[in-house]
Amino acid sequence: MNNPLSEKEKRVFVSLYKKDNLSYSLALLSILAELVYVISILDVMAVSFLMGVTVMMNIGLLFILFTCAVKMNVYDRRWAVFSVASGVYMLVRQLVFVPVILKPYDRLALIAGANLAGAVLLMIAGISSFGKSIRRQKLQQSLDGEEAIEE
Repeated sequence: MNNPLSEKEKRVFVSLYKKDNLSYSLALLSILAELVYVISILDVMAVSFLMGVTVMMNIGLLFILFTCAVKMNVYDRRWAVFSVASGVYMLVRQLVFVPVILKPYDRLALIAGANLAGAVLLMIAGISSFGKSIRRQKLQQSLDGEEAIEE
């Protein structure tokens, strides 16, 4: 029996194929904030071994942030959790690592602003993506249940 889909059913099916653009965009903005932080902190740090460690850690973080953005765009819950964890890391970095270990001598407000903006953006992106992926999974399960009943 070929039943035409109602408008509501069509919207439900279409929503399964939409990408999570909000989380993706927020994660990309957090990458920009991270780049501002990296450029600012390297410009005002004393030249030492810690500068190399900072560069390597930030390269790794930028890789993780980009992967979070791409994976959250397709509703991967694990990477939504990584996004929130990265946001928490940025907060800890601002509250502990920057003042105690890195000790910049200038641009403190810019460094703090970039760190805090990146952290907030990542946490919002991760929480949003996690909620949307749960809702999407429930929708898929309900549709699978309806298909099993029809057969």
